[in-house]
Amino acid sequence: MDSTNQNEPSSVGEILRKIEEKADTGEYIYRGEPEHYQEAPYDGKVSSNLYREFLITDDFDVEAEQFDIEVVQAEMLETAKFFARQTTGELERLAEIQHYGGKTNLIDFTTDYLVALFMACNSSLGKNGRVLMQRKELIDSYIKDPYEPVNRVIAQKSVFVRHPDGFIQPNKDDVINIPAALKKPMREHLKRAHGISTATIYNDIHGFIRHQSLELETYRTIYKGLAEKQKGDSEHG
Repeated sequence: MDSTNQNEPSSVGEILRKIEEKADTGEYIYRGEPEHYQEAPYDGKVSSNLYREFLITDDFDVEAEQFDIEVVQAEMLETAKFFARQTTGELERLAEIQHYGGKTNLIDFTTDYLVALFMACNSSLGKNGRVLMQRKELIDSYIKDPYEPVNRVIAQKSVFVRHPDGFIQPNKDDVINIPAALKKPMREHLKRAHGISTATIYNDIHGFIRHQSLELETYRTIYKGLAEKQKGDSEHG
């Protein structure tokens, strides 16, 4: 058991009950993470991928240097203008960079705890994951709705949190542990009961590319098998 998390469920049903106890109030947004990230330098923070780039730099101390991530992001956006096809708003540009796998100070959340559960269970299968339940009223001014959301954003019911610190320190009572042994059963439940799977969550060309990279060996094996069969049929024709 993770010593920093007392919410240790022992079954898929118990995980769902723990989340639903608070989810029914409509006061939360959610984030699923495949690991707990309790070790230094993460220390359990929920952080943007841009903040993490500075956090893990050996020769830079984000606290000692009074790091201002929004200054970094502003410079980044100025540079991004030279690569953009058209003029857009700041949040739209950040969302586009985030969507293509770039670094921003946006932290992905969802309004659907089932999506967060999928995210917590979809990788790092040998490690415990976590679902973070963030009370909206505590960070209301930092919550941003996607501008003209694309298919994946709609499927994931995404919202962004743009915190000026670059991270959120979650309340331990609002962190639900997802034991490694329950990740596969949870994914099976989500697909069977709610139709949530890789194909529905990553439902765009970027999702296909991610799926393709994972399945290339399978494609090669299938093709080799078919080629051998055709060769055998030809020789015995």
